[in-house]
Amino acid sequence: CLFNHLTVEETEKLFEDITCSIKCYKKSEVIFSPLQPADRLGVILKGSIDVQKIFASGKVITVSRRLPYDLIADASMFASINCYPATVSARENSHVWLISKEQLLKIFAKDNRIMVKFLESVSNRTLALNNMVEILSLNSVPAKIAYFLTMEQRKANSNTITLKFPKKSLAEQLNVSRPSLSRELKKMQLSGIISYHKRTINIHSLEKLADLCPG
Repeated sequence: CLFNHLTVEETEKLFEDITCSIKCYKKSEVIFSPLQPADRLGVILKGSIDVQKIFASGKVITVSRRLPYDLIADASMFASINCYPATVSARENSHVWLISKEQLLKIFAKDNRIMVKFLESVSNRTLALNNMVEILSLNSVPAKIAYFLTMEQRKANSNTITLKFPKKSLAEQLNVSRPSLSRELKKMQLSGIISYHKRTINIHSLEKLADLCPG
């Protein structure tokens, strides 16, 4: 969170002359779209949102799913683009804190620690997007799953991974069908590479998992 280093009193002082708002969005309601100017930042306070690319053919790819205290539109806010590059919509009833670019710059000027946290978020988002591009470029379902699990294992520094979302959402992110995802996960479990229960996946052999990854 951008402000978790501040006390309640410090936060109140920081926002004395700052204009911002909190808006409630119903499930599936669009928060930002490519038809809107990219001039606001969002912070999820409650609920969850999906960032999606919607193509002219009707195909939809979920680029990422974001949860409470994640930032929305942090990468596009200061980019040289006029509109948001993707559609951001509420996956469930959600509350989002919204602030304009002008007001956010005033906050940065008051506390550069907030600016550093913002830049860290943008950098991490860029790395995550690069990983997603790598996954989507892979042809086989096992390779996509193996690459995803390898990345998550490195992030968590643990062989036990807890998904933040159901397998249906994971299938959307990997751009594979849910039956294909379930089938390949079962094969990996039978091969002793992983075991899983609900949203928890345990990796038993990083070597075998690496064999499924390209390169």
